[in-house]
Amino acid sequence: MANVRVLTRVKRGIQYHLVDATAMLAESTPVLAAFETGIADMSVQVSLNARLIAGMLTYFGGTGYLYAKGRDLSRKLFKIQDGTKERIQHFHDSAYLGAFNLVIAPLLYVASGARDRREIVIGTATAIAFGLVNGGPMGYVLDMFRDLTSLKQCNRSSYPGLLRRQNRTVKMGLFVLLIVLAVVTTWCIYLLKNQ
Repeated sequence: MANVRVLTRVKRGIQYHLVDATAMLAESTPVLAAFETGIADMSVQVSLNARLIAGMLTYFGGTGYLYAKGRDLSRKLFKIQDGTKERIQHFHDSAYLGAFNLVIAPLLYVASGARDRREIVIGTATAIAFGLVNGGPMGYVLDMFRDLTSLKQCNRSSYPGLLRRQNRTVKMGLFVLLIVLAVVTTWCIYLLKNQ
């Protein structure tokens, strides 16, 4: 009996991890690709390496797990729930992602092949600014993807009731569509940079 409970918890944990990691990457990859190639003036190859490494680290290296579990813990610590005012949730998620990127970004860029100190500093500063601006939307997408995959119902006041009430098939279709849109958008950003 105890083994069944443990297996159920492990399975649920893996489901959360995969959905959370996918939400983070689908939301952030196109924007970071645009920042890296447009503002930090990284080559498409360095940016693509950074996005691929970020994806690997998010899924397999623990950063996705650390981000999502850290966010959940921080929300609990600051008593932030779905019913908390959206601006407070947005502020929390922005501050949290900015701090998270301060630690992760320099390591990511060095691992991606960046050696120019200026490029790394600009990329890291951009990632921090990105976190401060994009933390709210990323937190929202995390909550939305959990709802779309039926892991946890999203009861945020700004989450459309029409979306919340859709059946599982429609929600999974939207989940897949959002992932495809993120991939296509990123691909277009890299095509534009190479022209």
